[in-house]
Amino acid sequence: MDDHARVIAAFERLHAAGCPLPTADQRERIAKVAFRRWRTFDRRSRIRRPSPADRIRDLARGLVDALEADPRLVGSLMRDYECLAEAFAAAIDPTADQGQTPSV
Repeated sequence: MDDHARVIAAFERLHAAGCPLPTADQRERIAKVAFRRWRTFDRRSRIRRPSPADRIRDLARGLVDALEADPRLVGSLMRDYECLAEAFAAAIDPTADQGQTPSV
């Protein structure tokens, strides 16, 4: 299974577990945004030695910026975006320590 398929499967599991964000019509768009944001982290980040948690927080912020009409109003949905980011990271790098951000 390739990275994209693992990410989509992770999003499907999250949705089945009750996470409201990765609906069927959003999964492909979220995956596209997440891959782009993840791949550009090193170029955008000023963190000298980033941890997996730093990358996950950055990805969650990027998802909010890309998917919300007004990111300032995301409120408690931020937890769901963090959960999405954590699932994405675990799907593309299962060996990374992901235990520092909240999950659903």
